[in-house]
Amino acid sequence: MKISRAILISVFILPIILLGGACSGNDSKNSNSAGSNAVLSNNSRVEIVPQDDIEELGKIVKLPIVPEETTYIENVLNDANSASDKRKLVAVLRFTNENAAQMVVQTGKYQPAALADVDAEMWFPPELIAKSQETGDEYLKGTVYAADGFLQPPYTNGRMTRINDTNYFVLELSTF
Repeated sequence: MKISRAILISVFILPIILLGGACSGNDSKNSNSAGSNAVLSNNSRVEIVPQDDIEELGKIVKLPIVPEETTYIENVLNDANSASDKRKLVAVLRFTNENAAQMVVQTGKYQPAALADVDAEMWFPPELIAKSQETGDEYLKGTVYAADGFLQPPYTNGRMTRINDTNYFVLELSTF
């Protein structure tokens, strides 16, 4: 009788386990019609896909000096308790030597520069990833400036960090 009870239990439990595993792989990804690259909703994170279109970035933020290259992500954090979405934009901008110097002058107008570290993200350009690994601490050393010249609604806060010994700047803006 024990064997048949075990078989009976297996017959009922095995399909439940198999169906549960099959259904768990069908998670739907959230998207935002505004073209955001990541959405945080119900504690689940959607894949982040960096963008590199300078014209599109120019529609999202002010670009006082147009960079040679850009890579950026815009995260939209959906909050059920808030009337509006919280947004965060991180952009890596590379300028020519003369434009990098002009950018330092322009951003230095808003507040004094200070030393800062920036987390090296997996999607950053390979040169910056390699630079972050030189010291072994996975950070990029740089000088931080105010990002007031880049702010445009909905973004209200931010900072701009020039990475030491490069013409790369990391722009971080948020709505909160």
